[in-house]
Amino acid sequence: MISTVELQRILSEWRLRLQRVKDILQPPSWNEGEWRQFSQALALLVHKHGKSWIIDPNVYWDLRWRLQDGGELVCQIEHIPGEKTSLVVAQNGGFATTVGSYTWLWAEFNMEGQFSRDPYWVDGTWKDALTALLLPLDRQSSYLLAGRTETPEALMLQDGARPNDGSYTMASLSDKQE
Repeated sequence: MISTVELQRILSEWRLRLQRVKDILQPPSWNEGEWRQFSQALALLVHKHGKSWIIDPNVYWDLRWRLQDGGELVCQIEHIPGEKTSLVVAQNGGFATTVGSYTWLWAEFNMEGQFSRDPYWVDGTWKDALTALLLPLDRQSSYLLAGRTETPEALMLQDGARPNDGSYTMASLSDKQE
């Protein structure tokens, strides 16, 4: 016979498991302000840890992660000084092999750090994987990410490209965190 306390413990564990399943199947939706904050933080992460090059006058940053299910998650920034900063998160490979790439997020910021056009995003578990990288722990990969991968050298060898020596930053995002 099972005790009342043991039954309550088992039921409590199953409630927690069912809540986790619900959160996976129906992830909580973010509002535009939360997406802006996430996009800005992600852009700063890419700016700090990504490879960078310049094709005058634009500055580019690129940061990539291998995905557990194959392919890679690519985060790229294009900064047009004095005008705008664009952030794109896309998947190459994996389920997107047949179409080439799949865009998860596209955000464009004005010089004040606000969205300059309606952002495009797909709500899903990919944002949870990248959110884990934004936490001040040891920036280990999450269950969706298998680790960092290198930016292809071909991107930095395009006609007219030169390395960014760190003198170009994204002033529109660096001090606009809210």
